Amino acid sequence: MESKKTIDINADLGEFQNASELTNELNILKYISSCSVACGGHIGNAKSITLLLEESKKYGVTVGPHPSYPDKKGFGRRKIDISLKDLENSLRQQIQCFLEIADSLSTPVRHIKLHGALYNETAKQEELADLLIHVVDSLDLKVAIIGPKNSVLEDQVEKTDLLFLSEGFIDRRYREDYSLVDRGQDDALLKTIEEQIAQARGLVVNQKVTTDNNLQIDLKADTLCVHGDNPNALKLVKEVCDMLKKENIKIQSHFS
Repeated sequence: MESKKTIDINADLGEFQNASELTNELNILKYISSCSVACGGHIGNAKSITLLLEESKKYGVTVGPHPSYPDKKGFGRRKIDISLKDLENSLRQQIQCFLEIADSLSTPVRHIKLHGALYNETAKQEELADLLIHVVDSLDLKVAIIGPKNSVLEDQVEKTDLLFLSEGFIDRRYREDYSLVDRGQDDALLKTIEEQIAQARGLVVNQKVTTDNNLQIDLKADTLCVHGDNPNALKLVKEVCDMLKKENIKIQSHFS
């Protein structure tokens, strides 16, 4: 199969908790084309959002909010008991905070990507997918929604005028049904750089991924994700860039 000429690489940022992690995130910006910035649900505040948007602008990295369940204690990585109305209000508050800062910096907002457990649940539940779309519509946003391929979210977004961007994960292991292996399991993460680079190459060059039961499934990704809180994220994204250069594939945002 002929390789894609370009691929977007995104990172989830604004999740740093100390100076070392911040430095890591700022260095990652040099190698990616888009990023999603935490906006207060699981972590993040006006100061961290402003910092990441200012730095993203320097490198020409396109940006979007990274809202989540309002669950700082669980870092947004667990399901919580919350009504749809309260979740809607939280998502609107998180996204509006991001939008106000982006507007103050004259920074275009290009996409929205949910975080953690809400990302996974919205991929499976029509009412959550519709809730996200409703919030986006109510804010009159013309943005792309990033989510998993072959998901309920993709199906619901494609019924609208919004753009859906399918995401492939470099460092997460997949199930045969296209879902990710739960982070609570030992084999949820690809542990070595070599495994992660191989998965990135497979996603971009062959548009396939190997599952946890060693099957190959088709997965056409519009964007590849590097988790900024991965300790090896900077080394990984550098090596992914080197691999893509050898494959003659340019790293580029869909909105460049």
